[in-house]
Amino acid sequence: MKLRKKKSKYDFLFTLLGVCILIAVWWILAETTFKQTGIIPSPPKTLQIAAEQMQKPDFFKAIFSTLLRSLLSFLVSFAAAAVFALLAHHKKFVGKILNPFIAICRAVPTVALVLILLLTVGSSLLPAVVSFLVVFPLCYEHMHTAFSEVDPKLINMAKVFKMPKARQISGIYIPAMLPYVFSSLIAGFGLNIKVVISAEVLGLPTLSIGYLISNANAGLEWGVAFAWLVIAVFLSLVCEGILRIVRRLCMPYKYPDLKLVKKAFAKIFKRRAKSAPQPAQDDKEDTPV
Repeated sequence: MKLRKKKSKYDFLFTLLGVCILIAVWWILAETTFKQTGIIPSPPKTLQIAAEQMQKPDFFKAIFSTLLRSLLSFLVSFAAAAVFALLAHHKKFVGKILNPFIAICRAVPTVALVLILLLTVGSSLLPAVVSFLVVFPLCYEHMHTAFSEVDPKLINMAKVFKMPKARQISGIYIPAMLPYVFSSLIAGFGLNIKVVISAEVLGLPTLSIGYLISNANAGLEWGVAFAWLVIAVFLSLVCEGILRIVRRLCMPYKYPDLKLVKKAFAKIFKRRAKSAPQPAQDDKEDTPV
């Protein structure tokens, strides 16, 4: 347990060191190379510009529009990937049919794909279609691996003992698939937000982060465009952090530090229960009739 504590402590310190190095490099570039042009403002200046953008009425509307578009497109991609991965797991020819499509989606550059689809599907459907074509192969590979990790011996044993299908899903399939499902969610949703914003920059749908970035570049407001880029990165990191927390809560057996948190909260509640005033008891005993 002590080794795990030290390891988690050092991991946090190294992560913090990496963040400090990135901020230092960003600050140095802003004050030296890009000081005259203002393409990359310094961290305090970026925070100031972001605070000014937050006061505008379209700020939260643009963020909500991009997040909603990203969520809907990702849910469609993930659901389709899960269905086709299940079919490919049981029917091998389905996987062989899908392999060329997945290989092409991985090989085609995203910018070229956006430009081609912009002429065919229009700007309103462009982010959703591009997101599907980019995120679907990633989710499909993760989900196919998840289905492959289910032990067939356990499935045969469950069939021999006539275990109900609901218990097979909750006791065999879900524990084996959860790590790969969450890996697909974390990797896919973060990529999905970046792809949607890239499609919004070129497709120019109204009230979106990509639209505001494109408008800032067109007006030579590079500081505003960079501030929106930082906001987009922050949103992606927040969504990824939420998914990581959910993964820890759904798989506490893989994260022993959750046990330490539960023990700490249990001690706090016990101390509060002991320090709470006890209800007054009546000294007079009831006399039997």
